[in-house]
Amino acid sequence: MTAPGCRAPGSCPVPDPQSYDLRRLRTHPLAAGTDFFTSFRSPGGPSFNASGKGEARFSPIRDQSGAVVPTLYGAKSRTVALLETVFHDVHESSPRLITRKSLADRGLARLVTPERYILFDLRDEAIADVGLDRRQLVSTTPAHYPCARAWAQAIHGRRVGPARPAGLVWGSRVAELARADTPLLDDLLQGDRANAFILFGDLVTTVDPSDYQPDVEERDLSTPGSRSLVSIVAEQLGAVLP
Repeated sequence: MTAPGCRAPGSCPVPDPQSYDLRRLRTHPLAAGTDFFTSFRSPGGPSFNASGKGEARFSPIRDQSGAVVPTLYGAKSRTVALLETVFHDVHESSPRLITRKSLADRGLARLVTPERYILFDLRDEAIADVGLDRRQLVSTTPAHYPCARAWAQAIHGRRVGPARPAGLVWGSRVAELARADTPLLDDLLQGDRANAFILFGDLVTTVDPSDYQPDVEERDLSTPGSRSLVSIVAEQLGAVLP
């Protein structure tokens, strides 16, 4: 499949979701009261993004009326939250350089799920049931993000019995790459701790940030006091900080 905006249509690995039986998709629960982490754009704090801007693997997308679906990305660990944002493109660049601006634009917060969420499961074993492997969807390069978003668009709003899952969960591609860099990250980023997920704001009961009990740990990752975790991750990845 080649969606509008695909930057490598001649080698696109992402298949057309309409060619698959999406009823075979598994689900994965996030219990109420689950801690998770997000790296947000500064200034401000963590919130659902309804701007329609940006180009991520599974956002932005639109609902059936054409309105932008608000989204919130999360991770089970601080490390994966940083890998999915600050370090997102580090494996695509040479040398591996993290700019001061990319750090200054980001903060880090711990959030808590205010209710139980059901997510469509796009982790390796689950998508194998549908006939996919991660190279076709969750491990593609950014050139194929428009095609991956076509899957998010097709999945969004589908029901599983009486439930309408509120988002997607998958094994982070950047975490996968990071694990190959160092035995330390390979040990740490196992199982659920390597997961990333997205919540669709039109499918949760609240998008009010205060309902997620935000604990903003860092507002500016470029400041000296904020650099310890970032520096540790950068060292493991062989990345250079300013």
